[in-house]
Amino acid sequence: MSPVVFAINFRRADWQREQARMRRRVVSLAVWLLYFGVAGVVLGLFAINAVALSRQVAQLEQQVQHLRATGSAVEPLRIGPQSLELIERTLENPRRWHARLLRLAALLPPDAALTSVALNPENQADAASQNRLVITGTLRGRPGEDRVAGVMQLVSALQADRQFSSGYRSIRLTSSRVAGPDGGTEFVVECR
Repeated sequence: MSPVVFAINFRRADWQREQARMRRRVVSLAVWLLYFGVAGVVLGLFAINAVALSRQVAQLEQQVQHLRATGSAVEPLRIGPQSLELIERTLENPRRWHARLLRLAALLPPDAALTSVALNPENQADAASQNRLVITGTLRGRPGEDRVAGVMQLVSALQADRQFSSGYRSIRLTSSRVAGPDGGTEFVVECR
């Protein structure tokens, strides 16, 4: 028998070792570049934020200096007696309005729909108009029933209800219009 001869290709083994070493170097270089790149981006964002903040501070300081130099600083708020009365009335009556609107919802017949409830719709300054409430809506009647009579019953119910009518001298129907043969009756009720 002849002895087995093993042939080793040293050039191929050297080449494979060199390739593995190059891969390790490229990966470690990529990791270091990624680390320093992310750190650079974060530090750059901090620097941009610091520059923007310093610009805003400088702008605010200039505005304050300008206001001091011109003497046009904000004057203290002065409220007149009519405005004070309005504010006091507004602060006093949220519960009353809550109760009044709940009563309005309870007094409405099931075939009625409100389109708007407006307090002082013309935005007048006098005390009488401040409490003016205008209710608009539509009432669908049953076939064969007088449509305006249903609206008048609603107005009578609003007038008779003590919780709703408190604070009003008059609750009256200002306008009504029948909207077609099978449509409802549009109404406007004004409370003063």
